Amino acid sequence: MEIPILFGRFLVREYNIPEDALRETINVQSEINWSFSATALMTGLITLEDFKNALDYQRQKGTRFRDALAELKIADDETIRKIEAAHKERSAKLGELLVKKGILTDEDMNRALIKFKERDFLVL
Repeated sequence: MEIPILFGRFLVREYNIPEDALRETINVQSEINWSFSATALMTGLITLEDFKNALDYQRQKGTRFRDALAELKIADDETIRKIEAAHKERSAKLGELLVKKGILTDEDMNRALIKFKERDFLVL
């Protein structure tokens, strides 16, 4: 089975990013990025009560939070798009963090993104 290689793994392999620097950066990323559900609540696009209801529904049905919002009619398509936009805007990208930490230059990151997108990196 072929498994797609993740961007961080690609950077370690192709740009000699140290494993510990990647791991540390991913930890920072996970600490500062809100989940989709947290974004929905923290931006005020849903109420705390709706948040709890959707979370309970998500757990019971094994579905995604955004699907729970739609299925429970808590959020319409427009509200879900607003949550997605806020989530995307608030999310720190791995590459941006690596550049801010001085692990990669802007030029190296731009080249890496182009190279990663052009090729189909797979682990065989």
